[in-house]
Amino acid sequence: MKKETDTKGFVIAAVIVVIGVIGFYVAMSNRMSGRQAVKNTSEIEKLLNYDFQEEYPKTVREVVKLHCRYMKMAYNNEFSKEELYDANKKIRELMDDELLALNTEEDQLKSLEDDIQFYIDNKQKYVSYTLPEASQIKYNKEDDVEYAKIRVGVILRVDGATVKGDQEYLLRKDSMDRWKILGWLADAGASESD
Repeated sequence: MKKETDTKGFVIAAVIVVIGVIGFYVAMSNRMSGRQAVKNTSEIEKLLNYDFQEEYPKTVREVVKLHCRYMKMAYNNEFSKEELYDANKKIRELMDDELLALNTEEDQLKSLEDDIQFYIDNKQKYVSYTLPEASQIKYNKEDDVEYAKIRVGVILRVDGATVKGDQEYLLRKDSMDRWKILGWLADAGASESD
């Protein structure tokens, strides 16, 4: 009788352990699939759904990084024609009013399309960008207006060769204390490597 009771106790304990393991596995699977769904949100979706009202980048670095993300996708011809139109509107959210006044939405879109075609025609690919440390950003103040300069390293693939260059961004704080892009300029001194 004792042996039968011990066996029943062992079976019950084993069943409880198996149920616990299965429950743990199911919980972890659901958690992982939730993470995977977030990871599977494409960069295009993230950029096109970026909410500038709720999540405007807080620092010079974050503003420029977001701009580079849009440019990388655009120059690599990742957006459809409709998506490029929407992305152009989003990119304009990062720009200073003075820059917006100089570039109508239509002109900016046309210029972006021309740049994309140039990349296609010249077999160029925007590989990556590198932002400097926050301590390397240059700040100054003129007439109670804050400005910042940041130099971004850019790597392109041009017809199989790697080309490194820099882009210098000029930003200014607006009346809502948000950093806005006033302009940027590619450094002509690009270097080539294999």
